[in-house]
Amino acid sequence: MKVSNKKWLSLFMVFVLIITGALVGCSNNSETSSESDEDVADPSKPLEIKMILPLFEEIPDMNNAFWTEFQERTNTKLDIEWVPSGDFDTKFDLVLSSGALPDVIWAPDINSPNLMKAIKNGAFWEVGQFLGDFSDYPNLKEHSSPNGWRFSKVDDKIYGIPRNRPSIDQGVKIRKDWLDNLGLPVPTTLEEYADVLEAMVKQDPDGNGKDDTIGHVHSYGGDGIHTTFAAGFGALDPAYDEDGGMIHYNLHPGYVETVKYFRDLYSRGILPKEFATMSTTQTQEMFESGRAASYTRNIWRAWMFQESIKKSQPDAEVIVLDLKGPKGPAVQLEPGVYGNLMLSSKLSEQKVKRILDYFEQTNTPEFFDFIFYGQEGVHYTLDEEGNKVTTEVGKTEIGTSVQQPLPLAYTTWMKSVDKNAPKEYNDRILEETAHFEEIGKVNPYAYVKSDTWTDLWPRYQNEWVSNAVKTIVGDMSVEEFEEYIDGLRNKKEFKQAFKEFDESYKAIWNE
Repeated sequence: MKVSNKKWLSLFMVFVLIITGALVGCSNNSETSSESDEDVADPSKPLEIKMILPLFEEIPDMNNAFWTEFQERTNTKLDIEWVPSGDFDTKFDLVLSSGALPDVIWAPDINSPNLMKAIKNGAFWEVGQFLGDFSDYPNLKEHSSPNGWRFSKVDDKIYGIPRNRPSIDQGVKIRKDWLDNLGLPVPTTLEEYADVLEAMVKQDPDGNGKDDTIGHVHSYGGDGIHTTFAAGFGALDPAYDEDGGMIHYNLHPGYVETVKYFRDLYSRGILPKEFATMSTTQTQEMFESGRAASYTRNIWRAWMFQESIKKSQPDAEVIVLDLKGPKGPAVQLEPGVYGNLMLSSKLSEQKVKRILDYFEQTNTPEFFDFIFYGQEGVHYTLDEEGNKVTTEVGKTEIGTSVQQPLPLAYTTWMKSVDKNAPKEYNDRILEETAHFEEIGKVNPYAYVKSDTWTDLWPRYQNEWVSNAVKTIVGDMSVEEFEEYIDGLRNKKEFKQAFKEFDESYKAIWNE
């Protein structure tokens, strides 16, 4: 297909914007920190920390009441470049390749090939040498997620501070009011889920007289498959080849079965045609505007989405589903860590220690309470029963951005509760999803490692995604896709990677 000069120009401009950083956020101060060694060494003086962090909302006002109090309590001066979450992976890779690292950068995936290479090339401090036995950092030891430090190691060394997050996090959401409008039951299996979505796509659940309903949207693009669904096909259970190697999720038989399931969804008109190229921002807007029936994202967002949809569809009701697949529950658990905070190796030892002290100071239940609710009388008030009620200032100033520049003390409920929702609503959500921790699965490839895979996979990743998408949309047969995956699994170098994954898995769990 011929691409017009105008389109090529547009693509070129997007690339330029990404390179310059204009596309992905703004910084309080783009100049190099003016701190002297004496300033860093003096604990009474505010510590300047330059960071690159993800943004899941509007860019915050770093001079508002919350951020002013935050920096006063921590004796810091934060210079944060906020990067929209949908663009973060691109920005992260660009920063790594340029070598222009800030003091602290969030690494979304400790197993990222580009990050692993940067670590091996000495881009980041090995902070384990400072943490030692954690005797000087009891908060980082006691209030981190159960497996946070275990999953954050590279070659048995600690290069990043785990960002603690609950295991229960992701949930499949659906428009309950649309089910009711069409007299459809709440689905309990992946098969039933597909059936009700097809009915909603074809039967005008919002009654606007238009054929404009989208069935399912997924928040991360690519092949369009959220690992929540793959869990239902066994893709998060360890699988082994004939040599005893541990087959990676991307080549797992359960992943292939999930692709087949999404092929069926697409053939029935449930997926948007452009699903593979949609950003997180686009998919969220599609659901929040009342165009889509189902969306997979953090459980706590159900209330927020429902309130947004009610602006145009007052009877909207969003619920979280508990679905079962042919190989088990379609419930994905997080490993308790959502990326790591990495410290540039260009920092002095003194500054590394002060940043670690800052992480230690903030990694407490008390500071978590401040992060979540803010200041009494400013960001929340207490009702007659002593429950915290968020004020309008709190709703404006305290979003997910406040969680980003620190490890955040571990809780089991944070990703299920929306502090802006009524207590009765949050209590119901917690009751309905508490069992997820018992039935759900963690993707082991979020923490096991293989040097061979790290070097090998980048050469195949784009082709792998492309072929999965081709299979889903019907441009490649299922048989061809199975042969393609089987061919990769049987390559000598992949078999070596599988052996290394097995060794890593056993080492982590001391088998």
